[in-house]
Amino acid sequence: MENASIAQIFRRIADLLDYQGVAFKPAAYRRAAQTIDDLPKDIAEFTDSKELKKLPGIGEAIADKILEYLKTGKIAAYDRLLFETQMGAAGLLVVEGLGPRRVREIEQHLDLRTVPELIMAAEAGKLRTLPGFSDVLEQKILENARRAHERSHRFPRADVATDVERLLKALRALPGAERVEAAGSYRRKKDTVGDVDILISASRNNLPEKLALAVADAVRAFPQFTRVVAEGPTKISFDLASGLRVDTRIVAAQEWGSALLYFTGSKEHNILLRRRAIERGLKLSEYGLFRGKKVLASETEEEIYKALGLSWIDPEERTEMLPGNE
Repeated sequence: MENASIAQIFRRIADLLDYQGVAFKPAAYRRAAQTIDDLPKDIAEFTDSKELKKLPGIGEAIADKILEYLKTGKIAAYDRLLFETQMGAAGLLVVEGLGPRRVREIEQHLDLRTVPELIMAAEAGKLRTLPGFSDVLEQKILENARRAHERSHRFPRADVATDVERLLKALRALPGAERVEAAGSYRRKKDTVGDVDILISASRNNLPEKLALAVADAVRAFPQFTRVVAEGPTKISFDLASGLRVDTRIVAAQEWGSALLYFTGSKEHNILLRRRAIERGLKLSEYGLFRGKKVLASETEEEIYKALGLSWIDPEERTEMLPGNE
């Protein structure tokens, strides 16, 4: 769903506004982000501002930004904020544990503006001398800054392919795992990847919760595993020794096609498909293609493309264009 992406952007906007010293607005964006996180359905199902404004903490300005993202994949106000703050230390906000107040302290006392500079300062023991900092906090910031630095660049696909394919093999061997595929830029065979999404569907006679436990055990036993970042009933996010972030998700067998289509991307391709669905009075999400509450297609990518009047498109060609279909 787009929920997580939009909520993350709103929290990022709140941090950037805090960094600029703006009052009141940061709290509004954080409340909106929490509302979106708590939604039990895909926010893409809201097609107009009037419906969005019925949600707690969603006013007209924030509703317009949500619709802008759903239509274009970006929010112009967020892009402007990034541009306004790019010459300062706001880039340090990507480091876990560093909020606007601590970033301002670092900028004011040490004149640091980049994550590599932050790492060097922490290694030299300079952060612990700042007001409100300690040697324990300094070490935690150093660990998080190193991880942020590792994730700030993309990995050549050829460099991570061996680990990814071995991981896929281990997951496919699990009892109850019917289908296992890597999605995202890895499946689209881009030259570089930022992280890897792996989708897993449970066979119909197996409980997803049971499979989730087996997946978590397999992940922790994987030789290149280093740490769990987040874990839930159907998802586990973790880092490999290379610094590559991997997200595994268990999806319902009947929603395999729509989930694989959504998580494969690209974002531009998904926006184009969703727009095509809306033009036909339909709704497309990771859970399926719907007319009202009726599921028209969800089990395979092919049937979803067909229901949209399209031929199946190879993942490598999923950009903002629809080759051979228009």
